[in-house]
Amino acid sequence: MILSVVIPTWNRAHLVREAIDSALNQRPGEVEVIVVDDASNDGTAELVTRIYGDWVRLISLRKRSGVGAARNKGVEFARGQFVAFLDSDDVWLPGKLDAELRAFEKFAAAEAVVSDSQNFFEHQADGPSRFAQNGLLAATGGEVRWAGECSWLWTNSMNTVHTCSLTVRREALARIGPKLFAEDLDCCEDWEFQMRVCHQCRVVVLPKILAHVRRFDDGSRNGRGIPGRTATRDQERTLLRDRLRVMDRATWLIDLEPLLAAELERFRRETERGLNG
Repeated sequence: MILSVVIPTWNRAHLVREAIDSALNQRPGEVEVIVVDDASNDGTAELVTRIYGDWVRLISLRKRSGVGAARNKGVEFARGQFVAFLDSDDVWLPGKLDAELRAFEKFAAAEAVVSDSQNFFEHQADGPSRFAQNGLLAATGGEVRWAGECSWLWTNSMNTVHTCSLTVRREALARIGPKLFAEDLDCCEDWEFQMRVCHQCRVVVLPKILAHVRRFDDGSRNGRGIPGRTATRDQERTLLRDRLRVMDRATWLIDLEPLLAAELERFRRETERGLNG
């Protein structure tokens, strides 16, 4: 098995098929799809079983545990050479896995590949691509490069890549720890994971849009803000609180390059001001 993809889902019976199909169609027979149903009550698990049968490994959690716990549970069952993550409202574009495998082949020492993605809100493109926003498009010059060669301030959560655009060698994940994603956060668990990958792994940047990150105002975001909608003060405080918690416990971020360390401290102060304001 080349790739294992973990798809956490909660009440996404109306969307999860598109995510699953976009993964299965990458390389038929060579992609293991693991769907972790986080105690849905809309028939998501029954739909996955009825349509896909043994083509998809379904793990059903008895009680709602959150996206971090769902992803961690899925990784426990992963058998592929590479592991990736795909939220149940997002889709991979045709050729994503092939493009990533070419990058891994060209950069034989690479342990992870990050690629570009495009945001959508209610089926409408929402702003420029992720790499255009976080500086990686300009930093790469449109060429596949080592992340270390790019001016990428990944110690700022506003500069993340989308989780569905990150593919990691399975053996490299063992160095990060038994639980890849925090289970005590409402937000920023993806940023914390990505910082661990960037800090502990050799990462290659692939500046090509290979995923569509879709957001819908369907009540499934568990208190998180909805792109295209003004966040409530409670949503803002949840984000700022979890962002600060990630930074406060990031004692493992040692020997950072000066620019990354300076950005982490600047971002911490900015977050504290927003939380106390």
